[in-house]
Amino acid sequence: MRPLHPYTGHKGPVYHLAPGVEAGTFFSGSGDGKLVRWHPGLPDAGELLVNVTHAIFSVLALPQEGLLLIGTEGGALHVVDLAVRREVRRFDVHRKGLFRIMRLPGNRLACAGGDGSMSIWTLGGEGRMEHLRTIPIVEEKLRDLALSADGSLLAVACGDGTVRIFETADFNETVTLDAHSARPGSELPVGATSVAFHPTKPVLLSGGRDGHLRLWRTDPGFAALHAIPAHRGSIYRIAFAPDGVRMATASRDKSAMVWGANTMDPLARLDRMAGGHTHSVNDVLWQGNVLLTAGDDRRIIAWQ
Repeated sequence: MRPLHPYTGHKGPVYHLAPGVEAGTFFSGSGDGKLVRWHPGLPDAGELLVNVTHAIFSVLALPQEGLLLIGTEGGALHVVDLAVRREVRRFDVHRKGLFRIMRLPGNRLACAGGDGSMSIWTLGGEGRMEHLRTIPIVEEKLRDLALSADGSLLAVACGDGTVRIFETADFNETVTLDAHSARPGSELPVGATSVAFHPTKPVLLSGGRDGHLRLWRTDPGFAALHAIPAHRGSIYRIAFAPDGVRMATASRDKSAMVWGANTMDPLARLDRMAGGHTHSVNDVLWQGNVLLTAGDDRRIIAWQ
């Protein structure tokens, strides 16, 4: 893959990328507290939608409701009306960073908090939101969420090294995977940091602070399949391309990797030598055949 152009303008690290409402557009959330909307091929024309003044860790657009949800380093959940570009509500349920916001079946939401808890929400008419419950899970951070293709299972990446599987009807925990915990004789850091369900295979992928990708069968026992030493640092995101043939990973080791989704063979390493980032890569987002990467160097890079 080759870099096309960088999207620049943020004054802090870019922590999160999210699909926009209009085709080809996307949102970026940064340590500068700004939520920006970008259009494809216009790297110098970002639109500032809102400034929440605190670092933005997660973003989710709700096109049907006309809302944009923003999670910050302090754990706040900001609700923005897209039509008027204005914050209309704020919830302070989590005490620490809100790392992931996930839409669930049945007009519900789940949020992963840095306080080790997961909050569950309902969406009503006219953009109304209601906090249903908060589920304490671990003492450490919850870094990522992933929903199975049929919407029945929710995987949670936990800072204690486990990946926990919840059913989404009543949110009972069904399986605890010892995914990225301390290994005997190993000095690798502990913690699960990313999760993703394979779009076409009965497989769950997890990434950790140990730099490993681990594959699990999504049968009742979630049997371990493979462990791949993918990066030299934490894996912050796992994202599958729309065609389901490729996937990408973002890492603290200043690189992104592109993989064959069915073979798990490495296809490309997108690092500084390839025209990539000079600091930690925090997120990846596929836009058709274009891969976007975001990093601590305040840049978003488009790759063809």
